[in-house]
Amino acid sequence: MPIYDIFEHVEKHLDQEDQAAEHIHLSKKYSELTLGREELPAKKSSIFSSIAARLFFFILFLTDIGWGLLSTGLFLGSLILNAMTLFKVPKLNQFFLRRYLNIKRAFICGFSLFVALFSPALGTMFACTYFLMYDKKGVEEVVPSILQDQFKEFFPS
Repeated sequence: MPIYDIFEHVEKHLDQEDQAAEHIHLSKKYSELTLGREELPAKKSSIFSSIAARLFFFILFLTDIGWGLLSTGLFLGSLILNAMTLFKVPKLNQFFLRRYLNIKRAFICGFSLFVALFSPALGTMFACTYFLMYDKKGVEEVVPSILQDQFKEFFPS
């Protein structure tokens, strides 16, 4: 049974590239990088931007926790008032339902921000998916005005 060298085509290809490279004068650094003999320089700015993004997501996460606690307190207060009036005051019912919506929004934003601490793109995707699918009005109320234009591109007017 014959023995075949399965890397023979790779070696031939590299030999052809070396012969072609002799005719083309490339800088040594470029040729070393392309041949994989030298590693790419580390990007210091990507480390800084990664840390900064996670820091800002953490600050937003803490703010969201505060918003959720405030919304929960207002929700419980309006629940007690609604129970006392037997849910017959329309403005109080509207306030009650609004606090419930704020609790749901605070929860999904908190979940998304928690995920964004580990993977910013995934956390942002969760938040965008929720607002695009279930709470389009929330885009106007929760999402910063700078980002609203990007969301409006997805919505037919």
